[in-house]
Amino acid sequence: MDKSPSNKIVKNTGYFTGALILQKIISFIYFSYLATQLGAENTAQYFFALSFSTIFSVFVDFGLANLINREIAKNQESDQKLLSNAMGIKLLNSVFVFIIIIFTSKILGYSNYLIKMILLSSLIMILDNFTSLFFAILRGKHNLKYESISSVAFQIIVAFIGYVILQTTKDPFTLLFALLFASTINLIYSSFIISSKYKLSIKASFDKKFIKILLIAAFPFAISSIFTRISGNIDSVILSKMSTQKALGCYALAYKITFAFQFIPMAFSASLYPAFTHFYNYEKEKLYSIFNKSLKYLLLISMSISFGIIAVAYPVILKIYGKDFLDSVLTLKILILNLPFIFLTFPTGAFLNACNLQKIHTKNIGIMMITSIILNFILIPIYAQNGAAIASVLSSILYLVLNINSSIRKIEYKSRELIINFVKILLACGIMYIVVIFTNKTINLIVAIIFGIFSYILSILLLKILDKTDTQTILSIFLKKNKSQADNIS
Repeated sequence: MDKSPSNKIVKNTGYFTGALILQKIISFIYFSYLATQLGAENTAQYFFALSFSTIFSVFVDFGLANLINREIAKNQESDQKLLSNAMGIKLLNSVFVFIIIIFTSKILGYSNYLIKMILLSSLIMILDNFTSLFFAILRGKHNLKYESISSVAFQIIVAFIGYVILQTTKDPFTLLFALLFASTINLIYSSFIISSKYKLSIKASFDKKFIKILLIAAFPFAISSIFTRISGNIDSVILSKMSTQKALGCYALAYKITFAFQFIPMAFSASLYPAFTHFYNYEKEKLYSIFNKSLKYLLLISMSISFGIIAVAYPVILKIYGKDFLDSVLTLKILILNLPFIFLTFPTGAFLNACNLQKIHTKNIGIMMITSIILNFILIPIYAQNGAAIASVLSSILYLVLNINSSIRKIEYKSRELIINFVKILLACGIMYIVVIFTNKTINLIVAIIFGIFSYILSILLLKILDKTDTQTILSIFLKKNKSQADNIS
């Protein structure tokens, strides 16, 4: 049985992509139902409480998940020591961060009801932090099967319990208990896999010398994660203070739709990151091929989604979410333009981290964070939720440019090929957009979407965007029919 990193990329991407597709479908349906039941203002409170606690999650993790993922991918002999001391650090961090959250939410003047929501969300965040540590161990061992199962089971539990709750109350605070229960089950499951399959002890250690070494090594990852979380969630905080609850609710809907597709680059990166680490140290020629192909595939997917969503944004939001969310239409059209840039930052960021350029990567994220904060403070008072969307797009463009510029010293970009593919994909997306708009006006939305998909696939074939090797690679990743095709990716 071939256990090479190339083959594991195929296997893990298949597991994780399939699981994340299913999880995101369930999540999207659930959130859509939740939004229609709660309305814009209650949806805003629910979304904000989770976003606020998410900002602080990085202070609990402190970059340990990424560090452990990388270190175990390189050397699996010290996994117990890494796990135990990382748990010790997270336990101490959890207590400290929870106290900070209480003080911060009070200083910002939020209502007692919203503070209760924030504190419950924070408890959920802490549970999820320990779960992510256990799954980081499995990622380092190139095993994403159990995380894939967990991600789907988690969302099913949330959707089921959330649906039951919504039948009796429209209280956003009560809805958080669905997440709390699912997170608890997820933690128990991940710890059981670690202890039963890999015989690792789930106990905290406090080896002061080793903890110091861990914290120093994790610091660049921690700073990077802090910058990313702040830049990714600061918009909702600023909106909550500088605009209306309805604006925040409309932004939450557009944000949820846009980032529902983030599972695609996440699945690629989860498999590519440990493989990048291996290839950088041992097989650089394969590293270059995988990196350039990942950019092409992600561009092909992300641009089609962006153009498709822009074409159907108005009828979809009107028919599914109602007039209360019509202000989300323009916000969604702006925010969905972010998707190609977001997609490409995943492999470029993973590449920099895998090549020990995490300090440079951290600097890039820091620049993006500062830019995002400044733009949000300038644009939100003028354009409300649309200002937050514009700030997000501009910040992501800057981040991608910085990542590409930083990685040029380590890898050869096939610039000419990338530009040609971009122009061809843009043309294919333009054709799809016209087909969808025309068909929707003359027939109906469902037929328009189907025609749009077929026109895009046909355009890809006619423009020869994918060659035979590309087709075999994609089939091997998503259908997993022939494991020997794994080497096609390299």
